[in-house]
Order: sequence, then C-alpha cells, then structure tokens
Amino acid sequence: MQHKRGNLVDKNRYNVSEKLFELNEFSKKTRQYLHKIPELSGQEFKTSRYCRDLMSGFGYTIKTYEDYTGFVADLIVDPTKPLIAFRADMDALAMPDMTNNEYTSIHEGCAHNCGHDTHMAIALTAANYLSQHRDEMRANVRFIFQMAEEDMHIPGADKMVELGCMEGVNEVYALHNNGAQDTGHISFNAGVMSSWGSTWTLDVHGVSAHSSTPQKGLDSIRETCRIIDYLDYIVAKKTDPFSPAVFSCGMIKGGTIPNAVADRVQARGTIRAMDKETDQILKNSFQEIIVSSEAGGFKTTIVYDSYPAVANHPHAHQRIKEAAAKFLPAENIEANGLPMTGSEDFSYMINATKDRIGAMFFLGSGNQTKGINNYIHSNPYFVDDDCLLVGAQIFINLVTH
Repeated sequence: MQHKRGNLVDKNRYNVSEKLFELNEFSKKTRQYLHKIPELSGQEFKTSRYCRDLMSGFGYTIKTYEDYTGFVADLIVDPTKPLIAFRADMDALAMPDMTNNEYTSIHEGCAHNCGHDTHMAIALTAANYLSQHRDEMRANVRFIFQMAEEDMHIPGADKMVELGCMEGVNEVYALHNNGAQDTGHISFNAGVMSSWGSTWTLDVHGVSAHSSTPQKGLDSIRETCRIIDYLDYIVAKKTDPFSPAVFSCGMIKGGTIPNAVADRVQARGTIRAMDKETDQILKNSFQEIIVSSEAGGFKTTIVYDSYPAVANHPHAHQRIKEAAAKFLPAENIEANGLPMTGSEDFSYMINATKDRIGAMFFLGSGNQTKGINNYIHSNPYFVDDDCLLVGAQIFINLVTH
C-alpha cells in the first residue's frame, strides 16, 4: 500500500487523514483535561458528565444507567446496517500524580496512571469525526463509556453487559495504550490477548496470646507467611512451565500490638494465567493449602474476584489489521504480538456478542525521543499525545471501510 504524505500538514507525522488532523488540538486538550480530573472506580461522576456532554453535543443518543456512571452513546445512520461498538474505560488509580505539569491531577491521591484518559480522548475524537462525516459510515456505531475497569470488586464491564450495553452489537473493539511502545505502532494477535486474572483475598483467623506464651495461641501472621510462601511454590512446581502463571501478594494487614500473637490477618494479591486449565490448577491448589491450614486449627478462607481472558476473534483481528494498514506502514503493525499477563474485563463485552466477534489492540503511546517509555501504573506516567489521532483513525476506519 502506498502512503501519500505530500499533501498533509507537516506535523502530521503518522499519516492520519487531513480531515481527522483538524481535530488534533481538540484531541490533545480533551486528554489533558480528563487527566486533570481522575476519579476512582465507580466514582467517575465528573468524568462521565464531561464525556456525556460532549457526546450529546456531537448528536449521539445517550443511554445512562441508574446508580452507575457508565453510559452508551449511539449514532445510527441506517438501522439495516450492523452495529459496531467501541469501549472506553473511565476510571483512574488511587495513586498520587507525579507528572508535575500544567494538567497534573487536581484530585489528590488519584491519577490516570493507566492511561484511561487516553482511551476516552481517542473515543471522543473518533466520535466527533464520525458525527461530522456520517456519509462515510458503513455501519452504525456505539461508544461504551465504562466505569470501574481497574477494581475487580466494583461492578464494571460485567455490570454494563448485564444492563444491556451490548444489545444489538455485532462487533466490539477496544484499545489499551502502551507507553513502552512508540507512537505510530500497534500490536495485537488472533487469540488470547490478556490473562485469566483474579484478585484473591486471604483471611486467616487464629488465637491471640501474649508473646511470652506463644504456645497458648495460634499465630496468624506466621500461618499467613507460610501460605503465601506455598502459593509461590505452587506456581513454580505445579504449573506447566510452558504455560505462564503469575502469583503476587500486594497487601498484608494483621496484628495490633508488638507483644501479642496476632489472631487475624488479611492478605490480598493476584493470580494470572494464560489458559483456563492453568487458572483452575492454581485455584484448586490454593484450596488444598487452605484445607491444610484449617486442619491446623485456623479458620482460613480465600475468595476470588476474576476476569476471563480477552480472546481476539480471527475476524476482528483481521479487521483491525486492515484498518491500521490503510494509513500505517506494515513494519509498524505487529499482528502476531505477545499477550499481556495483565487482565481486562473487556472480555465480558466480547463474550456478549452473538459470535464473540471482538478484539483489543495495544496502541503505542510512548516516544523515546521525548523520554516517554512508561509501563502502565508507573509513576509518573506520561503519554505522547500524538498517539491520540492514531487510535482514533483505527476506530474510524473500522466503521467507514
């Protein structure tokens, strides 16, 4: 495919259409404003209102859901045509924003360090363009603005599916920014794109006693450490080394004073697997260690909140490949990329389409020359705003070609 660049604005280095490039300033200012107002999962009130107001102004039909911040916005050009949906997640992380620039978070202790501001800005830019160029559309479009992607304990994509966000949808797509990949590059594959992921909560109840007479108690801290150590052993010795699995413990809380045997401890972490069988092996093995703990006199429980894996459908994979190839050079499109060991509740939306036709791709949002090469959830977290039109162009091409 030939890439005609001569008639484009010089700063348009990524070959997006001239008509889309007209929205360059809108796109950047939108992302930067959203970066300033991050909100936690399920609390995206300002964010949702801002996005709804823009989408309504573009002429979209808005559907909200009582008690939830998520909403959908439809642009129907011909009821006989298929309906293509795009997901944009809205929530941020409970982290300080260390970007220290003119659009740093104004909400203390909350930051868009996963780049969901990027996802929303891309969706809003694509939506803006399509509303102005309806004659180019070959399908109807729905933009799904989703709450609570980050926190498995709060209703997110699964709840939105339950509320009907996928009704009538034939294909669904999403992207995730990748600051470790340069702008103008994308990666994805036909198959598993994210892990079977679970957060786990371990509660260990023992018996309190004075630290001078430990034999009279059951030490929950020691027992919790034993269990966590064994969980590492399960990943190392009970799973197939050719099927990746990841175990982590990120939180431990227990004890009240230094001279007493702690009677209760709670620990929380995650497990991730790249296939369903390994996911089940992990959970079954974890249950075995819980049984042994109870046999030792402890009251021990482990509870999971889980996401299924994102599995890109071959048809949707091909559609993304074609949409990207219309403006990106072939060497910038990695169509057989590696999946991430992170997890994504976008899987619920793919699974809710009739034939599970949907896909996610990684969008380069880094720029080595600008010193932007962040991994998600790092701090500070920067994004190369030039990536916004690249993501928007792919979304637009999926609807117009």
